[in-house]
Amino acid sequence: MYSFEDIKKRSESEDELVVGYNDAKELLYLFEQSNTQVLGWEGWLKYEDGNVGLSQRYQGTADLKDMPNKSAIAIIKSTIMQAHTEWEENPEVSNASLLFCITTNT
Repeated sequence: MYSFEDIKKRSESEDELVVGYNDAKELLYLFEQSNTQVLGWEGWLKYEDGNVGLSQRYQGTADLKDMPNKSAIAIIKSTIMQAHTEWEENPEVSNASLLFCITTNT
Protein backbone atom coordinates (compact mmCIF):
# COMPACT_ATOMS: atom_id res chain seq x y z
CA MET A 1 0.00 0.00 0.00
CA TYR A 2 1.30 3.41 -1.00
CA SER A 3 0.64 6.79 0.53
CA PHE A 4 -1.06 9.60 -1.34
CA GLU A 5 2.29 11.40 -1.60
CA ASP A 6 3.99 8.32 -3.10
CA ILE A 7 1.31 8.07 -5.77
CA LYS A 8 1.28 11.82 -6.43
CA LYS A 9 5.03 11.69 -7.16
CA ARG A 10 4.34 9.14 -9.91
CA SER A 11 1.65 11.28 -11.55
CA GLU A 12 2.31 12.13 -15.19
CA SER A 13 1.10 15.68 -14.52
CA GLU A 14 2.21 18.17 -11.89
CA ASP A 15 -1.24 19.78 -11.85
CA GLU A 16 -3.49 16.71 -11.90
CA LEU A 17 -3.46 13.13 -10.62
CA VAL A 18 -2.72 11.14 -13.79
CA VAL A 19 -1.72 7.62 -12.87
CA GLY A 20 -1.73 4.01 -14.01
CA TYR A 21 -4.40 1.47 -13.16
CA ASN A 22 -2.92 0.14 -9.91
CA ASP A 23 -2.24 3.62 -8.55
CA ALA A 24 -5.77 4.71 -9.54
CA LYS A 25 -7.26 1.83 -7.56
CA GLU A 26 -5.07 2.69 -4.58
CA LEU A 27 -6.01 6.39 -4.77
CA LEU A 28 -9.70 5.51 -4.75
CA TYR A 29 -9.17 3.36 -1.67
CA LEU A 30 -7.31 6.21 0.07
CA PHE A 31 -9.97 8.75 -0.92
CA GLU A 32 -12.72 6.48 0.35
CA GLN A 33 -10.94 6.04 3.70
CA SER A 34 -10.36 9.77 4.10
CA ASN A 35 -13.84 10.68 2.79
CA THR A 36 -12.30 12.85 0.08
CA GLN A 37 -14.96 13.71 -2.46
CA VAL A 38 -14.11 12.24 -5.86
CA LEU A 39 -15.67 14.08 -8.79
CA GLY A 40 -14.78 11.78 -11.68
CA TRP A 41 -12.06 10.56 -14.00
CA GLU A 42 -10.90 10.85 -17.60
CA GLY A 43 -8.60 8.69 -19.67
CA TRP A 44 -5.18 9.88 -20.74
CA LEU A 45 -2.66 8.15 -22.98
CA LYS A 46 1.07 7.96 -22.49
CA TYR A 47 2.88 7.42 -25.76
CA GLU A 48 6.13 5.63 -26.45
CA ASP A 49 7.98 8.94 -26.68
CA GLY A 50 6.79 9.96 -23.19
CA ASN A 51 4.20 12.48 -24.31
CA VAL A 52 0.75 12.35 -22.76
CA GLY A 53 -2.64 13.37 -24.10
CA LEU A 54 -6.35 12.78 -23.69
CA SER A 55 -7.90 9.50 -24.77
CA GLN A 56 -10.57 9.69 -27.45
CA ARG A 57 -12.14 6.36 -26.43
CA TYR A 58 -12.00 6.58 -22.64
CA GLN A 59 -13.77 9.79 -21.70
CA GLY A 60 -14.38 8.71 -18.09
CA THR A 61 -17.33 10.00 -16.13
CA ALA A 62 -19.36 13.16 -15.97
CA ASP A 63 -19.05 15.36 -12.89
CA LEU A 64 -20.31 13.27 -9.95
CA LYS A 65 -20.27 16.04 -7.33
CA ASP A 66 -24.01 15.75 -6.63
CA MET A 67 -23.77 12.03 -5.90
CA PRO A 68 -22.95 10.56 -2.47
CA ASN A 69 -19.18 10.01 -2.35
CA LYS A 70 -19.36 6.24 -1.77
CA SER A 71 -21.62 5.89 -4.82
CA ALA A 72 -19.35 8.10 -6.93
CA ILE A 73 -16.30 6.07 -5.94
CA ALA A 74 -18.14 2.81 -6.74
CA ILE A 75 -19.00 4.09 -10.23
CA ILE A 76 -15.46 5.32 -10.79
CA LYS A 77 -13.95 2.00 -9.66
CA SER A 78 -16.28 0.08 -11.94
CA THR A 79 -15.73 2.22 -15.02
CA ILE A 80 -11.96 2.37 -14.54
CA MET A 81 -11.86 -1.42 -14.24
CA GLN A 82 -13.95 -1.74 -17.40
CA ALA A 83 -11.71 0.69 -19.31
CA HIS A 84 -8.58 -1.13 -18.13
CA THR A 85 -9.99 -4.52 -19.19
CA GLU A 86 -11.02 -3.20 -22.60
CA TRP A 87 -7.61 -1.59 -23.05
CA GLU A 88 -5.84 -4.86 -22.22
CA GLU A 89 -7.90 -6.68 -24.87
CA ASN A 90 -7.85 -4.00 -27.56
CA PRO A 91 -5.74 -0.88 -26.90
CA GLU A 92 -6.88 2.38 -28.43
CA VAL A 93 -3.30 3.10 -29.57
CA SER A 94 -0.48 0.60 -30.05
CA ASN A 95 2.65 1.19 -27.98
CA ALA A 96 0.85 3.51 -25.55
CA SER A 97 -0.54 3.03 -22.07
CA LEU A 98 -3.87 4.09 -20.60
CA LEU A 99 -3.70 6.40 -17.62
CA PHE A 100 -6.44 7.70 -15.35
CA CYS A 101 -6.85 11.34 -14.35
CA ILE A 102 -8.77 11.33 -11.05
CA THR A 103 -10.45 14.58 -10.03
CA THR A 104 -11.29 15.46 -6.44
CA ASN A 105 -12.72 18.46 -4.65
CA THR A 106 -9.30 19.39 -3.22
